[in-house]
Amino acid sequence: MLFCDAHIHLAQCREDLNLNDRKVCTCAHSREEFLLQERIARSHEGALIVQAFGIHPQNPDMSGAPFMQSLLEEGRIKAVGESGFDFFTREFRAMESMQEEAWNVSLDLSIKYGVPLIVHCRKAFDKVLSARRRLKAVPSVIMHSFAFTEREAEALLSHGVNAYFSFGKQILNGNKRSTGCVMGLPLDRILLETDAPYQTLRGETVTLSGDIEKVCLGFCALRGLKAVDACAALEKNFDMAFGLRHESVARRP
Repeated sequence: MLFCDAHIHLAQCREDLNLNDRKVCTCAHSREEFLLQERIARSHEGALIVQAFGIHPQNPDMSGAPFMQSLLEEGRIKAVGESGFDFFTREFRAMESMQEEAWNVSLDLSIKYGVPLIVHCRKAFDKVLSARRRLKAVPSVIMHSFAFTEREAEALLSHGVNAYFSFGKQILNGNKRSTGCVMGLPLDRILLETDAPYQTLRGETVTLSGDIEKVCLGFCALRGLKAVDACAALEKNFDMAFGLRHESVARRP
């Protein structure tokens, strides 16, 4: 079986990565982080790795915008993100105007270069939904670690946004919103992720890249699917979301 991880941070993983027979999307948010990510990606010939760069809403530093555009110009990234809004804390909410500026630039570049947009959104779904007309012009919108309801997910889809909804370890701890979405959304709109090394469960200090298998088994239990059938469907979703041909892992985009 081939496991697909729609969101990982290769440059932040402090482990002996084993990405053989995997498809992953990895995100970076600074020049230094990206260059390390790029070196790591090149060293894993047995994996298909989609690289992304974005201005994270928790640190909406616009100095990264020219670098992001240069990466797009050179074809070194295949997606923009993660980008979006984070109002989880008072400090993050105070940066709303800066987040808005970073979001608009990211959205514009995603449209201009015709690449997927990876969205980080916490307690700010209305901000994303308000951009639905522009989001329709994006090839695909990947909602990273989706933390809202099935109804909100369907709102994006009903407005013609080509959205995919990605879930990680939150489906293993009984999160009602996440499990409700996983059980209720169309199968062809779901992705799985680890967000490694982040998104830990209680008692954990780190999330490993190999934890995608645990997430997948949890997904199978919720949907009543055999692992082999789930992996096949999720691989197809990954390829569609990131604009890939149905490639084997022996080739990288």
